[in-house]
Amino acid sequence: MEFVTVTRDAGLLTITIDRPEGHNSLNRALRLELRRAFEDAAEQCVVKHDADADADATGTGATDVGPVRAVLLKGGKKVFCTGQDLKEHLVDMNEPSAMDKVDTEYNPMVAALAAIPVPVVAAVNGAAAGAGWSLALNCDFRVAARSASFKAAFPSIGLATDCGISYLLPQLVGPAKALQLLFDDQPVSAEAALELGLVTQVADGDDADEAAEEFARRLASGPTGSYREIKAMVKDAAAMLAVADLEGGAQKRLVNSVDHREAVEAFLNKRAPKFTGR
Repeated sequence: MEFVTVTRDAGLLTITIDRPEGHNSLNRALRLELRRAFEDAAEQCVVKHDADADADATGTGATDVGPVRAVLLKGGKKVFCTGQDLKEHLVDMNEPSAMDKVDTEYNPMVAALAAIPVPVVAAVNGAAAGAGWSLALNCDFRVAARSASFKAAFPSIGLATDCGISYLLPQLVGPAKALQLLFDDQPVSAEAALELGLVTQVADGDDADEAAEEFARRLASGPTGSYREIKAMVKDAAAMLAVADLEGGAQKRLVNSVDHREAVEAFLNKRAPKFTGR
């Protein structure tokens, strides 16, 4: 894969977003690669029988290939993920089916993440914005660097939320606070996120990778069967995905609005947008 790297060390599988030239923004290739990585991770959480061992002439018998017992999702050292690649999106807006990508790419991507049955930890360095924040919230735990910040970014470009954040955020902070965070659309610092319960831990310094990996390894050495059952009962993936479908409809209604086009052009030209409510 071009923009995603996957490594495995015993029971811990690490997925790293690696598109620094685009600030880890989600272009089509990255969305599809993340979906594939999440789907592969879920498959590796299943105990698989080693067929080669059956034919072992030494008579030692079959062995089990150890499953993935925890997953770590990382971005870069300076940025986690900044959401939709707006340069790509501006081109997409010229097509009538511009927002079909929500149904065909974004929602399947988060569905694949939600389908991972073992604990998933996000290591957040720098900005997690838009769908990048949604990705982090779809993980079970978030370990943030002191440099981390979280921003919805949707109102700033005249769009609705995506990837289930309008379900996940109220679950953590309540509906009123979720609306405030989404409407204000100001960056939430790591310390503020910790106070709100949006992150599990704030690591010392500007790099959360080591602390997040340590936490993920502890989970990978724990009672995996217990964790899987508890996660299945605590997390309602079906409810999140139902809301993500509603978000897709809202995106399609807003993509051709005057405010959205103005916001995208203003962003690319590094000026403040002028919203008219249309």
